[in-house]
Amino acid sequence: MSHVVLITGANRGIGKGLLAHYLAQPNTTVIGTVRDASSEKAQDLEKLPKGEGSGLIVVPLDINNPSSVTKAVSIIQTQHHIEHIDVVIANAGVCTHWGPVQEMADEDVISHFEVNTLGPLRLFKATASLLEKASTPKLIYISTLLASFSGIEQIPTLTAAYGMSKVAGNFLVKKIDAENKHLITLSVDPGLVQTDMGSRNAQLVGLEKAPVTVEDTVRGITNQIDAAKKSTTSGHFVNSNGESVAW
Repeated sequence: MSHVVLITGANRGIGKGLLAHYLAQPNTTVIGTVRDASSEKAQDLEKLPKGEGSGLIVVPLDINNPSSVTKAVSIIQTQHHIEHIDVVIANAGVCTHWGPVQEMADEDVISHFEVNTLGPLRLFKATASLLEKASTPKLIYISTLLASFSGIEQIPTLTAAYGMSKVAGNFLVKKIDAENKHLITLSVDPGLVQTDMGSRNAQLVGLEKAPVTVEDTVRGITNQIDAAKKSTTSGHFVNSNGESVAW
């Protein structure tokens, strides 16, 4: 039976790196969700190397839209005959407000919660029945160190709306873990990565570039996913090296 992995936000950055990693493994079906499946970036995913017996499914999905999420999952079942999913990686996220709290509008907070918190909730609800059919199902949330309460005073950042939404996302993942004894969940801080989002944050805190490459964080994240067990790290918040991150 093919190992099935679903990754949201798969056309760039960490999502694309994760997709490339799993696609290169043997006997793996990778489902990459993107907002626009007809875009050049989405179509370029087909050019990535594939392991023996592995294949790629690219599905349009807008995490902002609940019906888009359910439609995407319906497509992979009816058109691509996917009967189970082993790993769901909630990677899609946004960080679009950069400024102090006093300059943050309600709309800034709501837009971040829409993607970074409600997005994973919609994704879990839509894929829950497929995860139940896997032998060792895993739900992975790509979080951030900026969601750590104890790190607020140590980390110079102006991304309050982003951090707030990721804190809520972490709570969601831990609550799902508590309610589903068959499901392994994990929140992972990928580090300050050389992506569009990570590079901008690095520059704002005075760094020439983000210190972590996509390749390094993907290696670390996938190691944590592989190692995660219900009896060990399920429901935990860790970084890509497997170290615990304070809530």
